[in-house]
Amino acid sequence: MEEEFITIKTFTFPADVPIVQTFMEMRGIEVFMKNLTASRLAYSIGDIEMQVKASDYEVAKNALIEGGFAEPEDFVL
Repeated sequence: MEEEFITIKTFTFPADVPIVQTFMEMRGIEVFMKNLTASRLAYSIGDIEMQVKASDYEVAKNALIEGGFAEPEDFVL
């Protein structure tokens, strides 16, 4: 059974994605970018969602805060 992925951060601009994605992967956190178009000739339509495994959510959240890519209040429901 596959593990569920949860959106942890949303990007408006595709140029912001590689920096945060590399940061997370260097910390051993697997990420999936939903709605990201790989072609340099096309732009993503809508927001790009960074998703992590449900089991990695807390570690990923803390990494984003530590790296300065998010604030603690970004995760308050």
